[in-house]
Amino acid sequence: MDKESQLITKFKETGDQKFLAELYKPYMSLVYGLCLKYFRNTHDAEDAAMDVYISIGNKLMRHDVNNFKSWLYVVTKNHCLDKLRSRGTKTPKEKEAQLMYSEEVFHPDSNDDDSEVKQLKKCMETLSDDQRNCVNMFYFQKRSYEEITKATKYSWGQVRSYIQNGRRNLKNCMEKA
Repeated sequence: MDKESQLITKFKETGDQKFLAELYKPYMSLVYGLCLKYFRNTHDAEDAAMDVYISIGNKLMRHDVNNFKSWLYVVTKNHCLDKLRSRGTKTPKEKEAQLMYSEEVFHPDSNDDDSEVKQLKKCMETLSDDQRNCVNMFYFQKRSYEEITKATKYSWGQVRSYIQNGRRNLKNCMEKA
C-alpha cells in the first residue's frame, strides 16, 4: 500500500486531522493554482483552497479514493465551478474546458527572476511580524498550519488569517513595484 493510501486509511480510521494535513500538503500549490485560474484573484482563490481542504475530510469519509491527486483535482475543479455558478458568474464553455484540462499551475513562488526575488524580500519586510513569520514558515519552510500553530502558539484561525493577509499584502506590495 502506498503512502497516500496509508494516510487515507489512517484518516478514515481515526479522523485525525494530522493525517489529512499530511495528505493535502504536497498538493496545496496545485489546489491554490487551480483555484486562482478560476477566480483570477488571490483572495477568492485562497478562500476556495481553504474550503476544499475543509471539505475533503468529509468527502474522504464517504468515498473510496484510489488516486488522491486526480480525485483532489476533480473536487477542486467542481468546487470552483459551483462557487462561480452560485454567484451567477458565467464561464464560457471553451474557457471552462481549457481550465479543466490545463495542467499548468501558477503559484507565487514559481518564478525565479532575481529582481522579483529581491522585491519579494523587500515586501516581506513590510509585513507585520506575525504575518511574516507565518508566511515564511508556510511557503519557505513548507510547514503545515498544524505545525505553525504548534511552533508559534497561534490558533489555527490566526495562522490562516496571518497567511491570507500576508499574501494579500505581499501581492499589493509587488504590484506597486
